[in-house]
Amino acid sequence: MNRNLKIPFFLLFLLASACFDEKDITSVQSESFLKYYNNYPVFTGADAKQTSGLGYALIGTVENTDGTTSICLIRTDEYGNLLDSARYFGRGRNAKAYCLQVLSDGDLAIMGSSLNQTSGKREVLFIRTNSAGDIEWTRTIASTGLNMEAKHFEVDDFGSFIMTGYTENSLPYTDKQVVVAALDKDGNPLFWSPRRMGINAKDDEGNHLQILSDGSYVITGTTWSDPSGISHPFIMKVNTSGGSPGIFALASTQNETGNCIRALDDNHFLVVGTVGSSSSVTGTDIMLQHVSLVDFALTSEWEKTFGSTGNDFGHCLLTENGEIQILGTTTTSGINTAISLIITDSQGNNPQYRTFGLGTQLSASSLENTTEGGFIISGTNKLSDNSISFTLIKTRSDGSM
Repeated sequence: MNRNLKIPFFLLFLLASACFDEKDITSVQSESFLKYYNNYPVFTGADAKQTSGLGYALIGTVENTDGTTSICLIRTDEYGNLLDSARYFGRGRNAKAYCLQVLSDGDLAIMGSSLNQTSGKREVLFIRTNSAGDIEWTRTIASTGLNMEAKHFEVDDFGSFIMTGYTENSLPYTDKQVVVAALDKDGNPLFWSPRRMGINAKDDEGNHLQILSDGSYVITGTTWSDPSGISHPFIMKVNTSGGSPGIFALASTQNETGNCIRALDDNHFLVVGTVGSSSSVTGTDIMLQHVSLVDFALTSEWEKTFGSTGNDFGHCLLTENGEIQILGTTTTSGINTAISLIITDSQGNNPQYRTFGLGTQLSASSLENTTEGGFIISGTNKLSDNSISFTLIKTRSDGSM
């Protein structure tokens, strides 16, 4: 395990002084801030994006007073202060938030899942709103009698929404397969959607995708197809008609997951995830791999790991200005966790560590660039089972507060 966490000691002060919807604006706050949002006692963070007005749109999952859950949308100004009331989406029962995109016209696209009250099965829930968060249309994507969820989506040059996740198989099988689904800009399914793919009767789940220069898609996720029972990240290309040559698993001697992918070009990719078993005495590390997929041959160019002596989990990945930026969650002590931002060179070397939330239970969910050259990070701050807040962090370009 690597032990390289550099800790900004002023962060405890920031955590103590950060205030929900603070209106006072200082010169420091204009460059960076840390905010909590807890309009419900339980509000877990899923995703955050910068909007065209230099503010932010945030989505997460709130627990209602009756024990059900809803997707919650919050809009803020550039300093993280609320612009208006929160919006809530779902079909009355157990909706979850997963992914958010800001569209070219300023509209918002929100993806999550909800429970069909008739079948008792989970379905993909997709919502398009205007820039203020008012619903324009809602769609569900389902697999009859089976659970289906999508975890991530992107928008192509035609305004179509391309998403990946999993769907269950029919009995007697109980495994999951990768699902790729697509809606056009008006919410109509593309002719091939949805399409399910897998290696064999073991679980395969898509977690993240990118759209390539020719309009095809590259997906990463996790497969449990290995006869030994360990998990592997995978790479899968899907053409514009939903066809794929198959899933290509990355070699590993221990459990690994694939959580985010970035294309360097149409044949070379960076994948971030987690390596090591969570039950291991030595814990887990953040995994970063550079891989190539050419002519149906998957090759690992190099692999790096990052972490402390506890459990570290890799979530998100960006590549900007010849650097690699990785978002993770790291165990600090006992049940305490912190959000970690790791910035390396293009080969994964010379890592610089930024850690947010020492002495708390902060966990990470999304990482995006801001137009100012910094980063916007979403996550969750857990004080107790009944005190959980959406956390929004804006940093400078070097990841500092």
